[in-house]
Amino acid sequence: MQFGDGKQYYYGDPATIPGMPMDTKANLTGVVVSADIDLSEGDILRVGGELQYYRLDDWWPPSGGNMAPNTFENINNGQRDRYALFGEWEANLDPQWVSLFGVRHETVKMNTGDVHGYAETNGMGMMVNNQLIDSSNFNSQDRNKTDRNWDLTALLRYTPDSTQTYEFGLARKTRSPNLYERYTWSTWAMAAIMNNFVGDGNGYIGNLDLEPEVAHTVSFTLDWHSQDRRWEFKATPYYTRVTDYIDAMRCTDGASCTEANATTTDQFVVLQYVNQPARLYGIDLYGHMPLAKTDWGRFGLNGVLNYTNGKNLDTDDGLYNVMPLNATLILTHQHGGWDNALELVLAHRKDDVSDVRNEIKTPGYGLLNLRGSYSWKQARVDFGIENLFDKLYYLPTGGAYTGQGRTMAINGIPWGIAVPGKGRSVYTAVSFKF
Repeated sequence: MQFGDGKQYYYGDPATIPGMPMDTKANLTGVVVSADIDLSEGDILRVGGELQYYRLDDWWPPSGGNMAPNTFENINNGQRDRYALFGEWEANLDPQWVSLFGVRHETVKMNTGDVHGYAETNGMGMMVNNQLIDSSNFNSQDRNKTDRNWDLTALLRYTPDSTQTYEFGLARKTRSPNLYERYTWSTWAMAAIMNNFVGDGNGYIGNLDLEPEVAHTVSFTLDWHSQDRRWEFKATPYYTRVTDYIDAMRCTDGASCTEANATTTDQFVVLQYVNQPARLYGIDLYGHMPLAKTDWGRFGLNGVLNYTNGKNLDTDDGLYNVMPLNATLILTHQHGGWDNALELVLAHRKDDVSDVRNEIKTPGYGLLNLRGSYSWKQARVDFGIENLFDKLYYLPTGGAYTGQGRTMAINGIPWGIAVPGKGRSVYTAVSFKF
């Protein structure tokens, strides 16, 4: 958090206290067992089970000043165990119709131990940043949580002939909160920004009352193509409604939950995870087609277009980190051992953002990439240039740039700088087959 040439390493007045260490130790142990059972010539049953045991400790030793003598226990013996059973039945009803039905039940058990701040008996803990109040409140609550989640899927595929396929799908998917979303406890801004794993520069406080989010999705795919699939066009529109979507709100009670934190639009803020309803809809398009076959080789065109719109139905706010309208067009060339591509990447400006997070808007951009390869029987050389014209652009889902300045202070770094994409990049690779 506090290391690197572009960051302030020493802090305090005078600035003699070294940057804060943060230690994390995690262990994940699991097993998955599955089997495919042929029920008949056209029916397959897939069944299985999964066990996963996860342990996490996250602690921050004192680095000086009036932090001592305690270590800040951010997550103490965090536990997140999963027990799942699943089954899927694929049935070929006739040569034109295929159905797929799946079900999964998962139990998620979570818990964590007592916590404490750095120096809860002096002014730093009690008066400045509420460490004693926050830890006492957290320790007094029941932290043993059990979620019982159901996932369901249904797909029906219709193939009237060799040039068209249609799929209709329904799905229910469930996600339990992770340990940081449920169990981070401090309302102190410096601790809250250390618990940011979404990249927006804000501080985050956990919520013991979080429920699993449940997404219900309906989708439809049309696939038109030639018999040999030399040309193909796919379109998949979808709509998703999410119950108990894990979003965020400005915190209302704690050391950093001030009036300024509640109203600012041009700074980083402290947020708390909350459940709120949400919806998403969009469309994915894909296609490819041949253009010409000449003495110079075969030319073709590939294309992908994606659009997603997300909305919090409680607040009418945009959802965080949603990619704006984007497309990729690729002119391909093949001749002998050569396989080359001229790639155009386009993205619309991002102005439908999460206001509660003060998410940063980004301008639209267009990039040109060159790729090539030459293959022999047992060897291949790849090479290319990405961002050929070295264009400065900003990543729509890259979050906030927080790499320079007083990074231990929530607004010790400037707000409003998006993470830039990489500049011109030249690469090459060689591979062999034996």
